[in-house]
Amino acid sequence: MRLVEKVIRRRVVYRGGYLTAERWDVRLPDGRRARRDIVRPPDAVAVVPVDARGRVHLVRQFRPALGRAITEIPAGLLDRGETPRRAALRECAEELGLAPRRLRKLCVFYASVGFSTGCVHLFLAEDLRPARGHTDPTEFLVTEAIPFRQALRAALANRYVDAKTLLGLLWAARILTPGAKARRRS
Repeated sequence: MRLVEKVIRRRVVYRGGYLTAERWDVRLPDGRRARRDIVRPPDAVAVVPVDARGRVHLVRQFRPALGRAITEIPAGLLDRGETPRRAALRECAEELGLAPRRLRKLCVFYASVGFSTGCVHLFLAEDLRPARGHTDPTEFLVTEAIPFRQALRAALANRYVDAKTLLGLLWAARILTPGAKARRRS
C-alpha cells in the first residue's frame, strides 16, 4: 500500500499574526475521504548555550498556552529571509546578552507532526562572550545559569516540559558528557 494522502480541497480557516490554520479534505490510500486540520507556524531555532564553566544558560518565561511560567532553552522564530544559524546567534544575544563563538547544529525536528508544519533547528552554543541584543519589549524573561549535569538530571526527572529543552539537553549530552563519544562508537 502506498502511504500517500491526496489533497482534494484546501482552505484557510484562520490567519493570524503568528500562524495559519487550514482544513484539508483528502483521499486516503484506500480511496476513502477524510478531513485534516493543518497548522502552519513559522520555523524556529532553539539553542543550548553552555559556557566555559560548564553551565547551561536557561530562560524562565510565562507561556500563555500553559497558563504558567516554565524554564527552557533560548528559542525564537526565524525572521523572513533569516538563516537558522543567524537566528540562533540573534536569539542568544536578545535573550541572554551572550554571543557564542562556536555554534554546532544538533538536529532539526518537528514537534507535532500530526498537525503542524513548523520545524525547530537545534544548536549547541559554546565559547560564550558578552553581546548586545535588541530585546523584545513584549518578552519578559528571567535568566539562570546552572551546571549542565544538573539541567540534564532535571530534564530526565521531567522538570522541564517543553520538547525543545528536553531534546536540546539530551542532544547536547551526547557531546558534553564525558565518555559519550566512546559510548556512541560502541
